[in-house]
Amino acid sequence: MLFHLNIKLSLSVILLKNIKSKIMRIYLLILLTLFLAACTLKPVETVYHEDKDLTRFTTKPFTTVKKYKEIELVAEKECPGKVICSEKEIKLIVKHSDRFAFLKGKDLQIETEKGQIDLNQRNYSNSYDINKLAKDGTDGVLNEKYLIWVSESDFLKAAHAEEAEMNIGDYTFKLPVEGRTNWQILLDKGRLLEIMDEEQQREYGLFPHEAKKKKELDLREKRMVSEAAESTWNLIEDSSNPEDFRYFLEQFPDSPYAIPAKLKLKQLEGEKQ
Repeated sequence: MLFHLNIKLSLSVILLKNIKSKIMRIYLLILLTLFLAACTLKPVETVYHEDKDLTRFTTKPFTTVKKYKEIELVAEKECPGKVICSEKEIKLIVKHSDRFAFLKGKDLQIETEKGQIDLNQRNYSNSYDINKLAKDGTDGVLNEKYLIWVSESDFLKAAHAEEAEMNIGDYTFKLPVEGRTNWQILLDKGRLLEIMDEEQQREYGLFPHEAKKKKELDLREKRMVSEAAESTWNLIEDSSNPEDFRYFLEQFPDSPYAIPAKLKLKQLEGEKQ
């Protein structure tokens, strides 16, 4: 009886060890997957949104810490269609997550050796996640976010500064060069193309697509100009006034009727002489 009990206990111990070993392997596999995903994340991700007919370029997030406060920064720009455009403004996103509000109501600036960049024209939002643990282990986290539109010239200054810091109230966060290098790529068409995959390089480099709406507007405008040219030509075709044809050529120089208009003008000018 005792012998059988010892065998059962031994088998239970072996079984527990196997379970622990399997759990450890699964845990390590998850960590490895997350690590590889982080490593393969591009400095700037390029995503085309077909429903909106626009491309969103988003920098890889980076974090910076000061006095147990951690913030995350992401920059974005949007371009119509499938093109790399030069945006006048860049969207800078600043995030903070913890038990209590930190970003709300604080002044916000970036300090560089080239001067200060004011970031106080921003939109603030927050949401509460009851299922997430705060840093102190308690339930519930307040997720805060600033959406800030920064002029391209100011963003360029921050991206290329030798040293840059973000002031949030009395807290000063260093903005590491490694993180701001992604900002530089966002503003540089050549470097942006370099990190794209082969198909994206063809679409955005060799064969860029304009926005569908812009194409439709261009076609509509060309059609309207063509119709206006035809209507005007029908009105002046039999005119004996040279000024009518000069006006036509000024307004519609690329019209198919431009050649007969030039001939008619030359004929009328010859008759006057």
